[in-house]
Amino acid sequence: MKGISTVQRKPVFALLLALAFLVLPRLAQAQQTWKATVGAQSKDMGKQAMAFLPNELWIHARDSITWTFASGDIHTVTFLTVGQAFPFDFTSGCPPVSASGSSFDGSTCVSSAPSVEGQTFTVSFPKAGNYEIVCLVHPEMFGVIHVLDISENLPFEQEDYDEQAEDQAEALLKDADAHSHHHSMGDMFSARVRSGIKHVTAGTGEIAATVGGQQAFSSVRFVDSTIEIHAGDTVEWTNLDPVLGHTITFGTEPQDLFDPSCSPNCSVNTDPDGALHATITGPGQNVHSGAIVALLEGEPGVPQGPVFPPTRFRVTFTTPGTYPYICAFHDNLGMKGKVIVLP
Repeated sequence: MKGISTVQRKPVFALLLALAFLVLPRLAQAQQTWKATVGAQSKDMGKQAMAFLPNELWIHARDSITWTFASGDIHTVTFLTVGQAFPFDFTSGCPPVSASGSSFDGSTCVSSAPSVEGQTFTVSFPKAGNYEIVCLVHPEMFGVIHVLDISENLPFEQEDYDEQAEDQAEALLKDADAHSHHHSMGDMFSARVRSGIKHVTAGTGEIAATVGGQQAFSSVRFVDSTIEIHAGDTVEWTNLDPVLGHTITFGTEPQDLFDPSCSPNCSVNTDPDGALHATITGPGQNVHSGAIVALLEGEPGVPQGPVFPPTRFRVTFTTPGTYPYICAFHDNLGMKGKVIVLP
């Protein structure tokens, strides 16, 4: 009899076990780690998508998100507290850098270190709320994480987010292609002569708005950047990228990449129109523009100041020779050029 009753109890036990799983608290079922991406790039790294992909996610309280960095340009995954000022210097934005797996509930900021392709960062969200995600390196790059109570239904699954991320990255990088072809290459990138000065565009870009924030792309190239001039000519560089700053750096990179410098026996001066101007008298000099960016927009409530930062950089070459230069921020992505000075 004992053997028969044991056999009879097995299907009953299996049924009870199945029912237990069906009525488990949603809390236990909803704890999961979602996946997202930070940045995207073309194969040659010349086009960079500065975006959280996707830049709007809905998850449950106590869930986590793991972001994988997917570009050679640096980004951060950062959650600032309400009222916390966005830092001008990304290295001091949320000290100290948080460990991957940190928890964010809105009371204390959480931030990854500036990271590049292949690195990951995970944040857990124990409390329901709507939290803005920002990149401290690129203020125009932000999104939102909607953390819902466990009783709320989520609108998307991981497969949906994967598809959204892929579509958004593709749209940004294709938009870069369309933008490049909207103008002729000569109009947009080539060195050209105007008023006795050769002009070179140092990067282009656009900002794209989404419901959940902003995304951007940049072309990190001095396109048609090998130019020929004659001794005594001046070359002017401008930046048409609303997001990324660039440098024009000849010779050895200085430790301070944000401020202009020149050595030995030279200096960077300011022309009457506000452009920075240096003179190179030979291949042995180190000339650095500092950060050259497009003119910043005005901010409501912020007192008006002088035109800042510098938007143009000029170099006069007095001696024949070949002068290679780089963008010290993005030379790892292939942003390099060359000035050939003829007699």
